[in-house]
Amino acid sequence: VDYLTWTYYFRRLVMNPTYYGLEDVSEDAVSQFLSERVEETLAELERSGCVEVDPADQMTVTALTAGRIASYYYVSHLTMRLLGAQLEDEMDLPALLQLLSDVHEFDELPVRHNEDVLNEQFAKECPLSVGGRSFESPHTKCHLLLQAHLGQLKLPIADYRTDLKSVLDQCIRVLQTMIDMAADQGFLATSLQLMQLVQMVVQGAWASASSLLLLPHVTVDAVNALARLAPQPIECLPELMHVFQASS
Repeated sequence: VDYLTWTYYFRRLVMNPTYYGLEDVSEDAVSQFLSERVEETLAELERSGCVEVDPADQMTVTALTAGRIASYYYVSHLTMRLLGAQLEDEMDLPALLQLLSDVHEFDELPVRHNEDVLNEQFAKECPLSVGGRSFESPHTKCHLLLQAHLGQLKLPIADYRTDLKSVLDQCIRVLQTMIDMAADQGFLATSLQLMQLVQMVVQGAWASASSLLLLPHVTVDAVNALARLAPQPIECLPELMHVFQASS
């Protein structure tokens, strides 16, 4: 509570008390209000598995592993709550991609007017189903954008490129959070899958895609053309390097 009195929150609270639901600006009332906010915040963090309040004295607060991970990667406690409830051992890539799309960090991803229609049409081009979820959900849109990034699909409108950049800016730290959570729980198979998903997001390609797609400006059509070359088809980067070395 003493720490809060040195923050801008305290200054705003005193200057505009009705905005924060404070009816009385007396010293005792403000102190009581701040104490209640602290208790509510600790209760929320405890429900998310981020801290533990000593049941004996109700004063000692201990940061748990999830809380330390959330603090290190700067992710929401609601994300930690979701991961604690849904992260399991031996999860496959589609399930992990869906879980990544569902985290709190993507709650504010904009779904503009009529974009639910675009999302529904765009979903037909993506390899993974959205599982009957609402196309007005920011998490559904995030799922589709990540699939578009991995499959190098053409986005419906220019605004989606801005949205994809916003998603990718947060993806790596969220994935690192998921890796640490899985490792802490001893989920080896899930941890390895998440590490592969990190590589997929960084490279912008599915793990099953041709390694030729990692080269700049190489498209799926170009990969298919190289695979039809005679007498020596080229299907991966080592084969392409071998051809160049042989011809030099």
